[in-house]
Amino acid sequence: MAVRTWRCNICGDGYVGEGRPTHCPFCGAPDKYIVEAEKYKEPVVGRISEVSAKNVMEAMKLEVGNSQFYFCAANKSRDIGLQARFKALGKVEAEHASLLSKMVGAQPPVIDRNAGQCKADDKALLQESHDREARSIEHYRKFLQEASEMRVKQVFAALVEIETTHIGLEDGGA
Repeated sequence: MAVRTWRCNICGDGYVGEGRPTHCPFCGAPDKYIVEAEKYKEPVVGRISEVSAKNVMEAMKLEVGNSQFYFCAANKSRDIGLQARFKALGKVEAEHASLLSKMVGAQPPVIDRNAGQCKADDKALLQESHDREARSIEHYRKFLQEASEMRVKQVFAALVEIETTHIGLEDGGA
């Protein structure tokens, strides 16, 4: 099989591999959002409504907070598997914050990997992770309903899917 280049229609990042990944390795979007690089078209956001801009900024804050939590959890977990999972989720949430900042023309937020607050208890960390993802999904479903712009709808729909996958991970899924 030949090596090919793929791009994610959500975050825009490229991936090089023999086949389409099952999920974007950067933002976690499912493979339905990943296309061959030659077929990728840069998304046009254009001007967005005041409501969408407010919701995107709120989502960005959620993603920054979640990213910082996951980096804290990676440092405090006693389980090496959870450490790796939490670190990966911290990176994905940071990618989401960066993506959202671009949608409103803001500077990408700086993620302070030492700013998150969390307990040094794996069961508590898993519960906090689940609760954070559930809150994010609830917000993103609402933001999706309130959006009038196609790109904003696409991103919030993808975020709902991605965060739902995160809950699956924390509930013992693969």
